[in-house]
Order: sequence, then C-alpha cells, then structure tokens
Amino acid sequence: MSQKNIREIKITNTLTGKKEVLETLDPGKLSLYSCGPTVYNLIHIGNLRSALVSDLFFRYFKKVGYEVSYARNYTDVDDKIINKAIEEKISSDEVAKRYTQEVEKDYLVSGVQEPTIKPKATDHMSEMISMIEQMVEKGFAYVVEGEAIFSIDKFDDYGKLSHQNIEDLIAGMRVDVNDKKKNPFDFTLWKPAKPGEPSWDSPWGPGRPGWHIECSAMISKCLGDKIDIHHGGEDLIFPHHENEIAQSEAALGKKPFVKYWMHHAFLTLSKEKMSKSVGNVFSAREFLTQYSGEVARYLLLSVHYRSMIDFSDETIENTLNALQRIYEAKEKALKFTQVKTLQSDKIAESFWGEFVAKCDQAHQEIDDFFANDFNSAGALSVLFTLIRDYNHAMMQGKASQTPSVVLASQALLNIMEKDIGDILGVAQLDPRKMLTDLERIRLSRLQASGVDQVSSEDIEQKIKDRLEARKQKDFSLADQIRDDLLQKGVVIKDSPTGTTWSFK
Repeated sequence: MSQKNIREIKITNTLTGKKEVLETLDPGKLSLYSCGPTVYNLIHIGNLRSALVSDLFFRYFKKVGYEVSYARNYTDVDDKIINKAIEEKISSDEVAKRYTQEVEKDYLVSGVQEPTIKPKATDHMSEMISMIEQMVEKGFAYVVEGEAIFSIDKFDDYGKLSHQNIEDLIAGMRVDVNDKKKNPFDFTLWKPAKPGEPSWDSPWGPGRPGWHIECSAMISKCLGDKIDIHHGGEDLIFPHHENEIAQSEAALGKKPFVKYWMHHAFLTLSKEKMSKSVGNVFSAREFLTQYSGEVARYLLLSVHYRSMIDFSDETIENTLNALQRIYEAKEKALKFTQVKTLQSDKIAESFWGEFVAKCDQAHQEIDDFFANDFNSAGALSVLFTLIRDYNHAMMQGKASQTPSVVLASQALLNIMEKDIGDILGVAQLDPRKMLTDLERIRLSRLQASGVDQVSSEDIEQKIKDRLEARKQKDFSLADQIRDDLLQKGVVIKDSPTGTTWSFK
C-alpha cells in the first residue's frame, strides 16, 4: 500500500520538539523499535506503561494500513543481571531466561500483542563488535586496556536529541570516575571481563558490551540502518537514546539514524516520581493481580502518552468508574440487540435515529483523535458522550421496545469494540464477567480501607427491602436503607428500567 492511501497521522517528534506529519522512509511500510526491559526482576508498572504505549502505536499503525515491522528488545546482559545471579547463586543466563518468561506472563495478562520480533542482546554480539570496530577505525572511539570508549568530542551533533549542548550536559550530570576516559562523559562501548562474569571474545579481549551499543546493534540487524520510529520513556532521552544516535550515526555514517523519536511520560506516586532509589516502585505483577489487565490497560492508556500519570486512589477509582460505565452500557446494548417484541414509537424512533447518526460521526471523530498524536483521552471522550446519549435515549417512552433499539445498540457496540477496543485493547470483554471483577476489586479496596464488608447478596436484598418500603409509602425507611448502603460504599441508581447499584 502506498503512503497516499494511508490516512495522515501526526506525531510529536522529540528530535525536533514539534508535531509532524508522519512520512515513512518506505511508503506503506513502517519500522518501529521500542526499548524493552532489562530482565533481572519482575517488571515495574512503568515498564508496563512502556509496553502498552508501544502496543497502542503498533495496533493503530496496522489498522490504518501500514505494513509494520516492530521490534521490542530484551536486555539480557547487564550489571543488574550479574548481581542478581550472584545473589541467587545461579548463572546470569538463568536469571535472564527466568525473568524474560515472567515478563511475557505480564504482557499476556495485559493483552500486549506480539511484536514482529523480540531481539535479545546476547544474540547480537557479533553485530555489536562490528559496530564498535567501525567507530574505532573512524576515530569516534578509542581503546584503553581492553575497554572501548566512545569520544563525545568527536561527534559534532552530540546533545541534539535532548536539546542541550555538551557544557550543559556536563554541568547537570553525575558520572562515574574512570581514569581511562579522555572526557569524563565519554561512554563505554565494550568493557573487559571480570572474573566470574559472562564474557565474549572480541578484538580487545574477552568482555561484554555497554548498555547503549546493544540497542544500536539490534536495530541495525532487525530493522535496518535507518528506521522510522524509536520509542521509549522520557527518562531514556539522555543518555541512552542520545548515545544510541551518536554511536549508530558514527558507525554507519547514515543520518538520521531515526526519523522520529517518540517518548512517553513518567509515572508518579502521590505526585512523586516513581524511583527504585526512593523505593516507591511496585511491580506490574502486583497491580495485575490486585486489579486486572483491563484495569491496567485503561489506567495507563486513557491518559495521553506524553502526559504524566499519578498513581493514587483517586486515579484508580476514576479508572474503575470509567470501566463500570463502559461495561454497564455494553451489557445493556448486548441485551437490546436481542429484543424480540418490537413496536414503533415515533418519539423513540426519532431519538434512536439521531443516536445512530452520532455513532456514524463518532467513527471519524475517534479516528481523528488517534491520528492526532494518539490522543486516547479525546477518543474516549467521544465514547462517553455516546454512552450518555444512549442512556438518555433509552429513557424516552417505549425506546427499549422499538425496532431501532437493535440498530442503535449494535452501533454503540461497534464503537466500543472496534473503534476504541481494537486500538486501546479495552471494552472487548464479556460485560457480566468484567462487572463481577469490578465488584470484586471494589470489595477488596473497601476491606483494605476498613469499611464494613457487604456482599452482593446483601445489597440485592437491601434493594428489594427498599422497593417494598417504597411500595408501602414508607419513604423514611427507603431513604434509611439507601443511606446505610451509601455508608458502606454502595451507590444505588433508580431508572425507568429498574434499580442498579455500584460501589462508590
């Protein structure tokens, strides 16, 4: 498919600091690389956001018609892996394999689609060594006592991604003391082996690669010397991605190495940046176990990828409320696609006609939001407007019994499952199961907060008691039952079709 047959997409390019129209190197084809985790432990929630954001990109690029080559790597040789191996008294290879499998489990629960390729650093040693040799030969790197080091003074464009000059970078960055370096901010490409560590033979002696060279080599081998999009967290802009640019463009002599750089924002916990050094990082496994993959996807993708997300009770509660609205509407829509007894009502038919027209318009509006730098929040706002209008139309006269209710309900389901679901990976589950899961989650949160436990059976009985009190015109008792439930975190809602409840 040619570029002209694919809709226009705008993305924010970190390299230029501007929103640009995407034009791929090869029309109709798109190469995407996303920095994956270092496999020495369970991934944290920030790692999961990275995987879900790149999954969002992958899904949408495919949907609009691109032939996508998507690589998401595993760093399986690193100081952290070696330290974990020493701690557990097993080999580094065993550590990497174990935690790669654990990461895959979390990705599966989160609905992350399989990339085109999942390269591992240890499978690309020859490519790394070859790139380093080219840098040494061209004068961009030097070797001291078996250590190959990149000279940032030799690369004129150093700092172009982070938009800082070298003097500013030096003033604001801490570096390890290394007497071998000509400039304290030169970075290691190849380090000599230490006793007991994994190592590979090289022209400079046995050793292992520095972190930055791994991605450059994997990109070159898997996707080519020039690619369309490189994605990662904004914490990787400097030094990791800055160093990738320097070493790839120095070794291969092709600029730009990456045409578009896309970075997602940090996660914070109660307004403080999540950091392992601070100790406020928790694993994705913890979150997925306590909540679900659906909750994780919605929470991490409902906010624009370049916006910070604060993990707080309020954020989680907003997520649960949003999913409750979606799945209650989906359950209702599924029910009304099966309506058998139908009769025409002019007023109701008019409302449904307007609603179906809004759904037709919503297809384009949602796609426009995704095409405008992946504005997922904007796309979801369209869905929630439709849900509000659907519920409003359902309350008009005999709306639930008119022929158009089937068409309107199916139109809403299509928006949920296709326009939103195919891209964000949410709203595609069985609604009854998901609503039951949300009930379980809310009960668990209430118990953890010290609120008295209340079962769904108790709630249903209370609602029946309240209905009976209202029939007997004992409105004081009915109000008391409602208030007692509210104190236990249960909100009841009356409508023409009956009384429903949800946790506060």
